[in-house]
Amino acid sequence: MRVRWRSRWQGPSLRARVALLAAGTVIAAIVATSVVSFTMFTGRLRKEIDQNLIGQARTLADNVNGRPGDRHDGDLLAALDMSVATVRDGRAVSPPGTRTPPPVDQGAVRRVSTAGGPPFVLADGESGGVHMRVITVRAQDGTVIVLGRSLTMVDETVTGFQYMTIMVGAGAAVLAAGAGIAVAGAGLQPVRRLTRAVAAIARTQDLNTEPIRVSGDDEISRLAGSFNAMLAALNRSRERQRRLVADAGHELRTPLTSLRTNIDLLIQSRAHPERTLPHGSMDALLGDVKAQLRELTNLVGDLVELARDDEQAAVRTEVRLDRVVPLAVERVRLRAPAATFETRLEPWLVRGSEPALVRAVTNLLDNAVKFSPPDGTVRIALRDGELLVADDGPGIPEATLPYVFERFYRAPEARALPGSGLGLAIVRHTAEQHGGSVSASNRPKGGALMRLRLPGTPRASANPPGRSARSGPPSAPDAGRG
Repeated sequence: MRVRWRSRWQGPSLRARVALLAAGTVIAAIVATSVVSFTMFTGRLRKEIDQNLIGQARTLADNVNGRPGDRHDGDLLAALDMSVATVRDGRAVSPPGTRTPPPVDQGAVRRVSTAGGPPFVLADGESGGVHMRVITVRAQDGTVIVLGRSLTMVDETVTGFQYMTIMVGAGAAVLAAGAGIAVAGAGLQPVRRLTRAVAAIARTQDLNTEPIRVSGDDEISRLAGSFNAMLAALNRSRERQRRLVADAGHELRTPLTSLRTNIDLLIQSRAHPERTLPHGSMDALLGDVKAQLRELTNLVGDLVELARDDEQAAVRTEVRLDRVVPLAVERVRLRAPAATFETRLEPWLVRGSEPALVRAVTNLLDNAVKFSPPDGTVRIALRDGELLVADDGPGIPEATLPYVFERFYRAPEARALPGSGLGLAIVRHTAEQHGGSVSASNRPKGGALMRLRLPGTPRASANPPGRSARSGPPSAPDAGRG
């Protein structure tokens, strides 16, 4: 039953907790200040009264003229809220005019009467319902004088000060509570705006909302700024997803339409034998269907590759980039047996996903082979973490260079060639996942030059730094500088 009650009661709100904390802190400070002030005030009063009693008692003790009980003026002492008694042989005698004789403590009398005892003894006492401060002192003639002073006025003053302190503390506590609520309301205003924004996004699923206004540089302002940055990142991610879906739908529509048309022709040819296509046309049609299926398969594979943002990034190992390049070369060689690959590789250790790196390098080589002559040469060099791939093709038009790594972008002169327009986009995606970058430029001697930069460290290798697919010393690709 207790667990169920706790689960239903969520406790006070953050604003209430902040207000209570602020008010509690102020109240604690007020209480501490009041206690210290009260203690100092009462201590100062007691000290003044004790000093006055000690001085008056010494004056009376030094005045030994007259008889005991007659040498003190009771009326004069009564005007000072004092009373006196002389103790001899255990009997206390007060002078005439004494209204309230002081209380006599026989223990204190014996202590001051004993040789070597204290010169006086101070203590609180009560006589006739009157609270008194009493001093017991031994006179020069051997008698003991007991002098008392009424503390009625002192007690009233202390009580009044105590009441005043309580009233001021209560008023200050109320003001502190109000100030705490006001401060909490003003300080948590960005949190309320953040809460409303989150609730609106959860209700409408609209990430393209106006950012939360941020002012100042405190923790809450930084929280609002971080939320704005997160919201912008989510919005960009959603826009990329929408663009990817839209572009994928557009790219998939063409091969699917062509496949459907060709398959309809095959179905009609089978359903109407008199309309059977010639043997050569049938072979061409089947070849076209096969090529379109291959294109569709590659396109779906590229889309899946781009959609897997975090799966490959989650598995990170140490990868030798100089050993990844030969693997990619072997893959591309199967598709372009007439091409020549010249490699010059220096050891380079990268922390990342080996399958993703192999795919990225393979896409770079595929792009180089596609735009090179069938028997052209692709030159590959790896030095200081930068992989350079140069081809013998016509190069990239200057107007096209900024867009070659965009998804589904295909230059006008490349639209007749096979491909989905995702290969170089996957290269850029992989480079960014590994903290690197990729860029494209043209070589002065002709052809395109791709640069893939990946952070890492060099590592000595017992194997030769590279190999060439043909005899003779390898040559590095033209870096295109100048």
